[in-house]
Amino acid sequence: MDFRSESEQLKDPKTAMKRSLVFPGAGQIYNDQNIKGYALIAGEILALWSFNENREKYSNYEESDKYSRNHYLRERNRFAWIAIGLYFYGILDAVVEAHLDDFDRVVKENDPMKEEDSDEQ
Repeated sequence: MDFRSESEQLKDPKTAMKRSLVFPGAGQIYNDQNIKGYALIAGEILALWSFNENREKYSNYEESDKYSRNHYLRERNRFAWIAIGLYFYGILDAVVEAHLDDFDRVVKENDPMKEEDSDEQ
């Protein structure tokens, strides 16, 4: 018996992918994985904010800055890669989780131990 509401049952991988394409974490929220979704949203925002901060420091570099200009360039690039990685991870994770939404039911229906138990009784 499935105790999930109608909106929680059988998630569509295409819908999960479309939502993740719009913003990382939206597909996880669609799949009812709120903590993971909000964590991805926070991570993406933090990575983009850090990218922008380092981009500005690189563009407006002054000799009196604490770090070298090259440091800000490396940090800018690092946060750009983190943002890109989180974006693609969010898409892939949302699609896989939507595909596996019905996994527990399929496993229960195809459990070989279940058939042996009913034969013994």
